[in-house]
Amino acid sequence: MNNYVSFNAKYYKNSQSEGEIGHVQRVFAENKNSIKELQKNNFDCGYSIIDKYKDIYAQAEQHKGKKLQKNANTFIDGVLAFSRDQFELLMENPQYKRVVSNHIDDFMEQVKVQTGLEPVGWAFHADEGYKDPETGELKINYHAQLIFFNHDFKTGKAPLRELQQRGSESAWSKLQDLAGQVFQPLGFVRGISKDMTHQKHAEKDDFIAQKQAEIERLQAELENEKNHQNRALQSNIELLEAAAIATDEILKDVNGAIDLINRMESKREAEKELREQILINIRGATEIYNKTPSLQAAAKAFSEQFPNFTKGLKKTYQKLLDFFNIDTDGDPVYMLKDAQENIAKVEQQNTEVKRRLLKLK
Repeated sequence: MNNYVSFNAKYYKNSQSEGEIGHVQRVFAENKNSIKELQKNNFDCGYSIIDKYKDIYAQAEQHKGKKLQKNANTFIDGVLAFSRDQFELLMENPQYKRVVSNHIDDFMEQVKVQTGLEPVGWAFHADEGYKDPETGELKINYHAQLIFFNHDFKTGKAPLRELQQRGSESAWSKLQDLAGQVFQPLGFVRGISKDMTHQKHAEKDDFIAQKQAEIERLQAELENEKNHQNRALQSNIELLEAAAIATDEILKDVNGAIDLINRMESKREAEKELREQILINIRGATEIYNKTPSLQAAAKAFSEQFPNFTKGLKKTYQKLLDFFNIDTDGDPVYMLKDAQENIAKVEQQNTEVKRRLLKLK
């Protein structure tokens, strides 16, 4: 059969959306299956599928009134595969991209009517294929990848669950019928299934198209996992960089504080010596006063004649005595000095963090 159209689908979880949908719309820099000179033949729905998917995801949660489960199958990637002979005949029409686009849009809307699956977007790939080992001829695998969201906005249910419960592949068989009907005006007919022919093998091109799509899916999943690991690694690198920078700043501040403490310590030592000397002088004067009766008598006479002045002088003397007898133990400045003992250890740890960071890069 050289004019078939077939449809098959696979479902995915939300965690796989970036990788799978990104592959569908070729947002990645490299695609190993793509033939560069044929990329100009690709076309799509005309908007960002992943952005539309995220919008519908939010709408579905709002419609349900709760968050979607993390392990839920949120979208379906369906592959419309077209026989090479008929599609290349169709490409002779200068407007073939517009014509095919209209029919894909129609097919997706009719899938919505039949199943409740919500259309998200699509992309047509005409740049993938294989070289015939016998003739060396390049044979292109013409196919479109269609993304549907697994939520019926009329019923609030997940259509995929019901489709899987219908048995005998009848629901998917009907979608095969639908593909044949929608693309019949373009010269395509429904692909013959093994149920109709009692054969266990598919058409050669159909088989290759299906396997090509499966390979693409696996590559998309691997790419998604690789991107996830890269994001995790980058996050760790950024965290280590931030930690190293923060540690450098802390060390800088602590070292500055220690320099200040050292300067204050020198000043404090000088002050301590001065206090001790003044205290010695005060105590010496007191001792002389206590041992000299004539001085005591003169002081008494002076006190009786000038009582208020003498009272104030005694208070000042006591304050001086108290001031120059201050105990400096427990001063916060001395407590800060304990931090200096940990500086060498922190610097060593920070050096090790930077060394590991260089290895990660």
